[in-house]
Amino acid sequence: MARKSNSGSSEGLNLDSLMDALTNVVAVLILVLLLAQADVTQKVIKFVEELEPATPEEVEQSKILLQQIVDKKEDIEEKLKEEAPTVAQIEEEKRSISLLEKSIETDNKLLADVGELKKLENKVRQDREAENQASVRLQEEIAKLEALLDQTPVYSAPPPAEVTIPNSRPVPPKAVIYPALAIKNRIHMVDPQIALETFLAEFNKHKREWLIERIKQQGSDRMIYDQTKIAQHFKTFDFKNTQGQKVEVITNPIGTNVQIVIRPDLEKGGSAPEQLEVPGSVFSKAVTGIMRNKDSVVMFYVHQDSFSSYLKARTLLDKTKIPAGWEIWGGDAWGFKIPDLEVKRLQEPPPKPPAPAPNGPGPPPPIGPKLD
Repeated sequence: MARKSNSGSSEGLNLDSLMDALTNVVAVLILVLLLAQADVTQKVIKFVEELEPATPEEVEQSKILLQQIVDKKEDIEEKLKEEAPTVAQIEEEKRSISLLEKSIETDNKLLADVGELKKLENKVRQDREAENQASVRLQEEIAKLEALLDQTPVYSAPPPAEVTIPNSRPVPPKAVIYPALAIKNRIHMVDPQIALETFLAEFNKHKREWLIERIKQQGSDRMIYDQTKIAQHFKTFDFKNTQGQKVEVITNPIGTNVQIVIRPDLEKGGSAPEQLEVPGSVFSKAVTGIMRNKDSVVMFYVHQDSFSSYLKARTLLDKTKIPAGWEIWGGDAWGFKIPDLEVKRLQEPPPKPPAPAPNGPGPPPPIGPKLD
């Protein structure tokens, strides 16, 4: 009796469908592979067809590059055949590399130093060039000065003037002193009396409004005035000085006095030596006015450059019998304190330094002006 097939059994596994699916998948893959192969072939053909032929120069360059690669390959193969370096050789190479690195650092420092030296050299060159230029300018100036010196006439000193000083005598207590400044070879007669009278006349008009404090005391009261208002008022006041002299009223913040300073015009004011004897000159008019007061005294204050002018003026003054004296002078103005006028101090003066310990008899007392 024949055995029944297991494929028809309801309990067995049916593989026909699986085999059909696998067959279909394989067929699709084969088809895809054929299509891909065909596409790649077309791409290669297209690339080859579109590829531009190489120029002779490019071919030659390629040959040179190929030969270099072959030589490098042979060199590498030769090195691969060599024996490996020993540990001692490796250490020796390491030491050599270390020395080489230190040498490089030293060279770099030396190069840096060379750069600084070049900068220093450039600076020294610039300084030397500047000094050379300055030296050239100095030589040119010296040459100019020597040329001017050659053209300058030799100075001959004037003949010496004899100045005799007779026995001096003190100025009388009630004398009215008229200063005469001998400066820049001109004689400037100063009349402090007119300046004082002009100041007092103007001051008396405003002294009530300038009065700050009145202190009762025996005899006449003590009056203290405002120095700020006085200075401000007389700052632009015209003293009407006929000799062209500038009259100033000077106050001091730490002082209690007021001064009058008379500044002559040193260039055009006064009288030159050749004008002293001319009737109607400034000097002649001043002497005529001084002669009217029997208590008048003329004091000459002489600069070292004006002795000749002083001697001529003194000779003319001696003929008038007016008492006179003289002394060396270094100022260019004449000032005096206004008597019996006290102003309020604006700030306290600094403390006086301590007096030095006495050492010996001390300096002689100051000598006042003398007549001769």
